[in-house]
Amino acid sequence: METAKRVKRDFTSGKILKNLILFSIPMALATLLQVLFNAADIAIVGQFGGSIYQASVGATSSTVHLIVNLFIGISVGANVAMANAYGAKDEKRQEKVVHSAMAISIASGLLVLVAGVFLAKPILTAIDTPSDIIGYSTIYMQIYFLGAPAMMIYNFGSALMRAVGETKKPLYYLLVAGLLNVAINAVTVIFFHWHVIGVALGTTISQYVSAVWIVLDLRREKYGIFYKIRKTKFHKTQTVKILTLGIPMGLTSCFFSLSNLLVQSSVNAYGQTAIAGNTVASNVDTICDAFASSIEKSVVTIVGQNMGAQKPERVHRVLGAGLFSCFVVQGFYALLCLFFGKYICMLYNSDPAVIEWALKRMSINSVFQWLMCVMYAYSASLRGMGYSFVPMIINLLFTCVLRVVYLSFIYPYIPNRTIYLVYIVYPVTWILSSAMQMLVFYIIAHKKGYLRKHRIKTETAVE
Repeated sequence: METAKRVKRDFTSGKILKNLILFSIPMALATLLQVLFNAADIAIVGQFGGSIYQASVGATSSTVHLIVNLFIGISVGANVAMANAYGAKDEKRQEKVVHSAMAISIASGLLVLVAGVFLAKPILTAIDTPSDIIGYSTIYMQIYFLGAPAMMIYNFGSALMRAVGETKKPLYYLLVAGLLNVAINAVTVIFFHWHVIGVALGTTISQYVSAVWIVLDLRREKYGIFYKIRKTKFHKTQTVKILTLGIPMGLTSCFFSLSNLLVQSSVNAYGQTAIAGNTVASNVDTICDAFASSIEKSVVTIVGQNMGAQKPERVHRVLGAGLFSCFVVQGFYALLCLFFGKYICMLYNSDPAVIEWALKRMSINSVFQWLMCVMYAYSASLRGMGYSFVPMIINLLFTCVLRVVYLSFIYPYIPNRTIYLVYIVYPVTWILSSAMQMLVFYIIAHKKGYLRKHRIKTETAVE
């Protein structure tokens, strides 16, 4: 247990901003590498295959996220359950959490594999994927989802390791797998001209490499974790706890993906070039979001520790540090897009028409994406305070439902509509969701007396 104690982090004292940044960086880099799996597919197939293949891969993004995000979100429950058992120094409970979490990862991975392979074409047909690319898109999705079990094993395994303070090892494993992915993509697309098949194989193979490494590490009895494959089973109490904690986060991610699926459907109506442009801009957005979402996860962890330590007055300081960090990230992203957006897009596709469509989305999102910082920080604080269903309901109503209503019942009847009227749905729903998250947060904080305690401490938000 000496190694476990060495990597354990206590966020209930000390400088919050510094701790938040140091804790966020490895997670951000790991998330970024996962994003780059898909980005490498899109960039290589766009540069060496053509717009039709890039659009084929891009048309699957929302569908892939919809199916996968629910189960990856559940891995957050494994993180919290393991952290509780580890903090209590309950080794028997730790063992049950580990083996229950890995059982859930395998089961969910197989479920996603089956759903992805058999539902790929029906889903792509339902969102009006153009007939000239739907065949390629279906092939890409089916091969991609063959790696679903590995994807889930890696995410649950890394969640267990993060719970005891180890964030670097999962990053190293993902880095090697990511480099392998790029190498396979380059060989299969440039030399063998396999296009969508090649990039899908690269992603799938690299996912299994990262999964094998994470399992081998879990079996080395480090960090207070010891995984034995033959003991993999569903322990009722821990399985229920993991699912109870993780499902709200998974459903929230799923809701966002569902609404984005409808956005994808609206973009599809503008044709192959628009889809390719939207794919490029979406990937650039996702790279930035990797850092913002990691800050969100850090806020959840740090707020949760301070609530458990009976230090609710520090919640506002964590919130302030989270907002500040997100604003810095999003501000840098906006400036980058404003001055270098065209050149960033050229890394994915050199076609001027595709770049023009990409810049249309970036002109909306890069300017207003700072609004998402507010939504992230307040919803993370609420979850850390123990109100996990509250942000889920707010995001469902004020982000997802409103997007569906607008794109289904308002946008189709607007005369002379343009692509800008599709993308404007993002900042509008961010504003409404952020405002509601803030309102609920301060109502709860005032009711619980956290605001009063905060004034007594008279500590700054960012120490």
